[in-house]
Amino acid sequence: MDTPDINGGSNLLGKTISIVIVEDHPLMRKGIRDMIELEADMKIVGEAESAGEAIRLIADKKPSIAIVDITLKGEANGIDLIHSIASREIPTKTIVLSMHDETYFAERAIRAGARGYLVKSEAPQTLIQAIREVHTGGMYVSAGISGTIIRKFIEEPQTVPHIPIEDLSDRELEILRLIGEGYRSRDIAKKLNLSVNTVETHRKNIRAKLGCADSSELTRHAIAWLHSGRT
Repeated sequence: MDTPDINGGSNLLGKTISIVIVEDHPLMRKGIRDMIELEADMKIVGEAESAGEAIRLIADKKPSIAIVDITLKGEANGIDLIHSIASREIPTKTIVLSMHDETYFAERAIRAGARGYLVKSEAPQTLIQAIREVHTGGMYVSAGISGTIIRKFIEEPQTVPHIPIEDLSDRELEILRLIGEGYRSRDIAKKLNLSVNTVETHRKNIRAKLGCADSSELTRHAIAWLHSGRT
């Protein structure tokens, strides 16, 4: 498997970089927009808060870059959106800007087609740097997870032991993290804009995939994973 050129790419700048922000929190969108609009070579051409809204906007505007959060309104999340962009062969390059610093999310985003992955706790100027790197053909991944990502891309598959958590879907992994953070099904449903029944179905599937006997064991598993480094 080819090794991605992480944090590489040229520093040459071409035309104005058109950008769409896909984020479900209005204040976060405003913060990103205000920061980017200070750059003379960048322009915000649209904003969306769900994957469905975003794919329509991106297909219409065809921005150079889409800045995407993992957690979005509606059933589809940011990784689903990246898959959709790739499957439609839209030329927009995606950068994930997320609160999730778990390697699992970063690896899945990159495999889906993302060209960058940053966590929101990083310095604001890091996003500007990432936009320029990705726009000119490189990749940009947060320093804290780039080493692990590179190792996973260059290791032979047979040398990497399979663990049950890898069987979880992107949404199930997101819900597992929220369970580990202490959220109840009703809270998760509200946070992810899902029905409680849908969350309960996800929980049931997660339990089956992880081999947890009941909800208490699932909660213990989620907490242990959350505090294990999640790599």
